[in-house]
Amino acid sequence: MGKSIMITSFKGGVGKSTVAVNLCVGLAVKKYKILIIDLDASSGSVDLFMGCESGVIYNFFDVLEQRADIEKAVYSKKDYYQADILKSPPSYSLKDLPDLSIKIAEFIKEASKIYDFIIFDCPSGKFEMFDHIAKCSDLIFVVTLHSSVSVRSAEKLASYLSEQDIKSGNVRLIINGFNAKGIAKGLNLGIVDIIESSKIKLIGLIEYSETIRDYQELGKTCYEIKNKNPKLFFEDIIGRILDENIILKRKYKGIKRTDLYFKR
Repeated sequence: MGKSIMITSFKGGVGKSTVAVNLCVGLAVKKYKILIIDLDASSGSVDLFMGCESGVIYNFFDVLEQRADIEKAVYSKKDYYQADILKSPPSYSLKDLPDLSIKIAEFIKEASKIYDFIIFDCPSGKFEMFDHIAKCSDLIFVVTLHSSVSVRSAEKLASYLSEQDIKSGNVRLIINGFNAKGIAKGLNLGIVDIIESSKIKLIGLIEYSETIRDYQELGKTCYEIKNKNPKLFFEDIIGRILDENIILKRKYKGIKRTDLYFKR
């Protein structure tokens, strides 16, 4: 049976889709069968980031409402990797979907028979399906920048998940836009500061990269960047998803490793 992963944040602009898409491609490159689902009805970008916006016809609600089965509804991206994509509908009303929690649970059960990993790229905040997706997911990745505002949002999200009886062992933190020099100068929170403030265990961090942003505009991921460094951060996270013992071992020029952990 496959694993379902929810990528979420209560704050916008933290790079949830960047994380979701690159994890999707990284797992697909390793020959795992992957389904990525875009749940952002207002500004979904998974198909854009993966360079297949013209090929996606069906959406997640087509499957939930049984207008199409999963294998018919997905768009299969076939390149140097293969991954299946389900787009969010342009709009939806949950009033039209009775027993939503049951439908989502059944969807994940059926998808898990086909895929090794199902990735939900969620919109910001506590959207309509949030509780249903969270309670049915095997892992929940909370994405944060290392600014105080973003970390506070992560803390509130962790608290809310706890109130919903979501096991803390299923929740992990991803620090995006990581800036080691900012920590050394005392401008940004350190890694341990973020973990202690958010109260979420860390699964990985992703260094700030304008190259990743630029490639996204072309519908490409960090796996297509000639410089291999950007993808190493996603490779570390993927290794931890696969239960490999990977420590925070990246080196940053001009900064001692201990400087990364606490704000000066």
